[in-house]
Amino acid sequence: MDIACVHIPRFAVEVERQRRNDLASRLILIGEATVFDCSLGAEASGVQRGMRLSEAIGLCHRAVVLPPDLPHYQRRFDDVLDFLGAHSPALEAGGLGTAYLSLDGLSVEPEPFAEGLIASLHQRYGFMAAMGIAGGKFTASVAAQTTRPGLAKAVPSSGEAAFLAPLPVDHLPANEPMRWRLGLLGLHTLGDVARLPLGPFQAQFGPEGKHCWELAQGIDSEPLVPRVKEETIVRRLPLPAAAVSLETILVAVERLIYSAYGGPDQRGRWVRKAVVRAALDGGGSWELAVPFREALADPRDAWFAVKNAIARRPPERPVEELEVELVGLSGESGKQASMLEGKGKLWRQVEEAARQLRAQQGRAPIGRVVEVEPWSRIPERRAAFIEFDP
Repeated sequence: MDIACVHIPRFAVEVERQRRNDLASRLILIGEATVFDCSLGAEASGVQRGMRLSEAIGLCHRAVVLPPDLPHYQRRFDDVLDFLGAHSPALEAGGLGTAYLSLDGLSVEPEPFAEGLIASLHQRYGFMAAMGIAGGKFTASVAAQTTRPGLAKAVPSSGEAAFLAPLPVDHLPANEPMRWRLGLLGLHTLGDVARLPLGPFQAQFGPEGKHCWELAQGIDSEPLVPRVKEETIVRRLPLPAAAVSLETILVAVERLIYSAYGGPDQRGRWVRKAVVRAALDGGGSWELAVPFREALADPRDAWFAVKNAIARRPPERPVEELEVELVGLSGESGKQASMLEGKGKLWRQVEEAARQLRAQQGRAPIGRVVEVEPWSRIPERRAAFIEFDP
């Protein structure tokens, strides 16, 4: 058993409860056109994720309806992932509220380790997680989803098929048409699928059917893909009053960018992306990611790109706090080298050909491309064609 799945049920709802004390005992629906997440009480009323929000309100008319704040949820989950990553040699982020940890090489007993991690996570962040431990990601995930929060379930490799057998086929990663066809064939549990011969089942459902049949058998060879955490620099600025005008917001963002670039941990390094975030008046957040065409080491170039991006998509409500994050720091620019760069012999041949043409015709009808404004969003302004002068 070398994979553990950490599952925090209704993660978005729990984040909202922590952010607003008045939601502690209320039914909650999060969504816009459809339900993104809902509280346990709303689920008991028949609400399901992905359901039309109008239908969910009809089933649970006393619920508080909140718009999804995905950037805030992701930042909170990133904090959880950072915490979990310190306890495992490899960590993979699943969906929001789900993560997979490798236990390979850890000199610990799986269940005591899981119970201690659950307690530490709750003490530090206030989230109550469930954990499943198995030889594969699928079985570990199912064990975590079917275990009460606060507990851990370990499934030995010899008992994975028996553990999965009574569970519904809804746990399989199958699309809706396949789920519908499974129901028509009377296949309601994973055991029903596992008892069928692989050949006829694969002939009926194709490669997806083969994969689902293997999972129902407890056969899961999908590797754990470790999370790669990029080095970042973050600067925040609380505003004395909610900023309404775009000019005020731009001045604050410019200050943050120059502050982030001027720090000792960034100086002399290149940045591949900037992310601007804002806490909005009345709740909610706004986020804008600005990837650069080329890694930038000059704050003036970064500010030019970020300013144009904000002007095209400014915050929709007054801003109470701003944050700028520089992502993808490196000691190299990552700029693509030209075809002749580093090829001394070829470059000398080009220079000699240009000198001969200049001697014959008075000028060399050869040009070269030089960068002018590489950060510009207008292609014609990024580079210029000038005469080649050997």
